[in-house]
Amino acid sequence: MELAIESVSVPQSKKVTLGYLFYTFLKIGAVSFGGYMALVSLVQKIMVDKDETLDNEVIIDSITVASLIPGPLAVNIVAYIGYHLKGKTGAFLSMLGVLLPACTLMLLLAWLYFSYAYKFEWANIMHYVVAVVSAIILSTGFNLYKKEIGKNYKKTLLCLLTIIAMTLTNSYVITIGFIFLGAIAGVIIEGNNLTLNSFKREGSFKFNLVYSSVIGLFVINEGLFISGIYKFFNSPLLKITMVFSGISLSLFGGGYVMIPIMQSLFVNDLHWLTRQEFIDAIAFSQATPGPILVSATFIGYKLAGIIGAVIATAAMFAPSAILMIIVSTLFKKTKDHSLVKDMIAGVKVVVIGLIIASGVRILYQQPFSLGIALVAVAALILSFKYKVSPVYLIIGSIAIGIITKLLI
Repeated sequence: MELAIESVSVPQSKKVTLGYLFYTFLKIGAVSFGGYMALVSLVQKIMVDKDETLDNEVIIDSITVASLIPGPLAVNIVAYIGYHLKGKTGAFLSMLGVLLPACTLMLLLAWLYFSYAYKFEWANIMHYVVAVVSAIILSTGFNLYKKEIGKNYKKTLLCLLTIIAMTLTNSYVITIGFIFLGAIAGVIIEGNNLTLNSFKREGSFKFNLVYSSVIGLFVINEGLFISGIYKFFNSPLLKITMVFSGISLSLFGGGYVMIPIMQSLFVNDLHWLTRQEFIDAIAFSQATPGPILVSATFIGYKLAGIIGAVIATAAMFAPSAILMIIVSTLFKKTKDHSLVKDMIAGVKVVVIGLIIASGVRILYQQPFSLGIALVAVAALILSFKYKVSPVYLIIGSIAIGIITKLLI
């Protein structure tokens, strides 16, 4: 059976258009502060709860697949959802929508920074924003727990174990370990007495030529990146392409894991940035919505202006998103098999635990104050009980932060 290139049909009753995907992810991208779990929460609140154009199952599947392949998690999840709903065009427009606000703002900041030595004071405002983001993430986790786990004490125990472990550590290795633990636990909990032989009997798969060729190109690019051969190329744009695509295909566990490696590469090895410029690039990426790796836009702008910024951004996010589409195609072909269904049932529980743990971890990393605590509690109540749109909550938190900064 050959893997289909286009997405399968959408089971939701409401029709999804390409315009809807672009606009929805543009709106999400404009307020998605706080990492990929914050973005997941926004997608769940808007597309599942409000618009009813997506199922919770798709979101959980996207997190599962994104956690197992390299690349920026947030954008890979968006690519999966866009591909699921409207094929390759849907994936492209969804990614463009979610990245456009952050990349545009980062490009503006880079121009101001290198033209006028512009500095950006945003930390105090961001404390309130992050507090609201953590509340939205917790609300999403609680809703998924209520719908997917309920009173199943075995799944509750697995979810609680995941929450405790992932609140105490942020290790990517442990995260992957829990995903595999969830898969094993799912087979045990569901108890359908399946074997790998029964799985094999239900179907076989083979990659088509296009996908095989793309993976081959990725392997060659990664070899050139790891070996450092790209350093001998004369074209700066070619260097930018190879370095950022190499990072895209080497990144496991989210952007924060890659920061020390990127600093060593850009500051110490390639000398593309000074130490202070790299620190400022990361600070800007944290102060803007979207993934932290929009710092690629800043670095590309310094090296080759607007063209460099566009190429660096595309090279950072496109390769892993393409790989995500390839892997998701295989995932869709296998997920309806009996054994895989049981494994996914267990992985869902772990993913819900990861979401809740992420909200807890983000909250306790913020400096404590009565004002921040009250904002977080109010946001949790408004989101979980009254289903207030996360967009309004985040805009409100920015307003509170600005008012507080002006008054103090």
